[in-house]
Amino acid sequence: MKEFRAFLLSRTGWQDENGNTVVFSETNLTGETAGDGLWLFLDEGLRCGGMHRRIAASEAAVRETLCGVGKELLWEKIAADWAKEA
Repeated sequence: MKEFRAFLLSRTGWQDENGNTVVFSETNLTGETAGDGLWLFLDEGLRCGGMHRRIAASEAAVRETLCGVGKELLWEKIAADWAKEA
């Protein structure tokens, strides 16, 4: 079974019906590493901009981060794909 962190890094990202896109990386745009965690990059397009944040590499951290900013659809897409992998 693939680890959740490896699963997130193996994908090119997810996009919801509203054009919001999330991707995960081991490094941020300046090359800073996330250690055991991940960098989450959320692109909300021209509407709001987006965010990048270092988070723990866990389902709970991804869910809390995305749902905490109203991106439940993105979390549901990730969770559905993870369920297929696990």
